[in-house]
Amino acid sequence: MKIPVIFHPETIRHRLMLLSAITIGMVILLIAINSYQVISLEKDLLTMEKVDGLMSNILELRRYEKNILLKLEKDSVKKAMQSLFFINRNIKTLKPELTKGATAPAFSTLLDDFGNYKIVFKQWCSLNLSPDTAKGKYDIVRIRKYGRSLVNDGSELVRLIRKRLSIKFKKIMFALTIMSALIFSGGAAITFSQTKNILRRLASIRKATRDMAAGKFTPIHVPRAHDEITNLIVSFNHMGEALKQKQDELLQSKKMASIGTFSSGIAHEINNPLNNISLSADTLLEEFDSMDEEEIKEILGDIMTQTERASKIVRNLLDFSRARATEMEPLHIDEVLQKTTKLIANELRIHKVALETKIADGLPVVHGDFQKLQQVFLNLIINAKQAIGEYGRIFIEARLTDNDTIRVDLSDTGPGIDQEHLEQIFDPFFTTKEAGKGTGLGLSIVYGIVKKHGGYIEVASKVGEGTTFSVYLPVYHGNESKEQTEA
Repeated sequence: MKIPVIFHPETIRHRLMLLSAITIGMVILLIAINSYQVISLEKDLLTMEKVDGLMSNILELRRYEKNILLKLEKDSVKKAMQSLFFINRNIKTLKPELTKGATAPAFSTLLDDFGNYKIVFKQWCSLNLSPDTAKGKYDIVRIRKYGRSLVNDGSELVRLIRKRLSIKFKKIMFALTIMSALIFSGGAAITFSQTKNILRRLASIRKATRDMAAGKFTPIHVPRAHDEITNLIVSFNHMGEALKQKQDELLQSKKMASIGTFSSGIAHEINNPLNNISLSADTLLEEFDSMDEEEIKEILGDIMTQTERASKIVRNLLDFSRARATEMEPLHIDEVLQKTTKLIANELRIHKVALETKIADGLPVVHGDFQKLQQVFLNLIINAKQAIGEYGRIFIEARLTDNDTIRVDLSDTGPGIDQEHLEQIFDPFFTTKEAGKGTGLGLSIVYGIVKKHGGYIEVASKVGEGTTFSVYLPVYHGNESKEQTEA
């Protein structure tokens, strides 16, 4: 039977519920411990109150004892007997509480001294001995001795009870502070650990999202824990793979759309060598018998040249349109630009758009995919041609910058782009063209391809003057690193 996700021991919900249960349990335990300590403290306070009452009665007895001996009050004997009664009652009340623990020895001593005092005092009172007789003096010494012992025993009990109260009060304070600190620290540590784990994985998703926005689809490592974040990562990876596949399909469809855009130019480009081949073949058919061998070879050579020319055009078109996996390799940017401009050159001539190129000599290589970089520059040229319409100029310049990158500027003499639209120009589905004439995906794809090559793209435009797209690609040092390693 499958366990529901809500009860799965590795889900974040389960961990939070478990953490809450542990915290509540520890709080209940702390409350129980403190409640027990408080109840125990209350009992000790009541005991302390009884011991104070015992001590007061003992002191009263000593005062009446003194009055009897000094003959100050006539009813001192009666009051002394009452004090003895009260002391005896106090002892009976305290006996269950003081015969255990640290107070037991002191209480036992007090019982012995009180018993002796009571015997001697009652005997002295019953015989009505005079303090001046020998027997009277002897008993008075014993009464005073046992009386002092009673006071000392009572004081010792008071001290022990107060010490016990102090210890229990410290235990309560310890439980309140240390246990509370342990609960807080444990909860904070567990919460911090869980939060750090969740935030770390969310950060990986955020980074992957940014990479995805830049056209770089890198699957996120799936952790062992099968919780909600893991499920999110798995779903994100599936989405990334699906988007990558869709982007490849979209890139291919944009290629075919580009072919449709300059198809008339391609047709004209192919038609020229076919016309030349046709004329040469007619000439051979009509005048073959009257031609010498050199003239025939010359016409056949022209036919082969024109055939190769047409074949090269078709081959370039097929290379551009064919879908294939990304192949990163060292490339010369001038070769990419030359093959790209050949594809669109005739289309530009038909629309009377002049194309000028200025490529610096000896440019270092870049690391990239030939076909995708060709797609970048072809899209930019087609956009420039569409912006110009008829009669204009496109200028391409490639040069090495100071920060070890190759910069390719593509400028046009079109109407330019409003400043308010420049920040959105690379956003997916954003277009300044009329409805039905653009999807808004061309520049977004261009941006993603350039970012995937480790470069970036900028745009500058002035209304009425034209637009310049600047593509920056890092110089590739792979060969240099290899040579240094071998050396």
